[in-house]
Amino acid sequence: MSWEPKKTAVSALGLPRDVVLGDVLVNFVGRGEVNVENYRSILIYTDTLVKLQAKNCKVLIHGSRLRIDYYTAEEMKITGQITSLEFET
Repeated sequence: MSWEPKKTAVSALGLPRDVVLGDVLVNFVGRGEVNVENYRSILIYTDTLVKLQAKNCKVLIHGSRLRIDYYTAEEMKITGQITSLEFET
C-alpha cells in the first residue's frame, strides 16, 4: 500500500499520524533537552552529534555536551546545549 492512501485514511478517520505512519516525534524543552519518540536506532553518538534512524528519515541533533540521559525501544531523552536539529533523507 502506498503512503498517499494511508495519509488520506489517517486524515479522514482522525487517527494519530505518528502511530499509523510511524512518524518520528521530536519535542524540545528549551535549548537543553529534546525527547525523541518512534526512532529505530542510534547511528552516531558523540558529545556534539546524535544521529538517529527513524522510519522515513534520519534525525541529526547538533550541539555541545550532548548526552543521552535514557532510552527505550520507543523513546529517548537527550540533554546538553542543543544548537540545531536536521532531517536527512
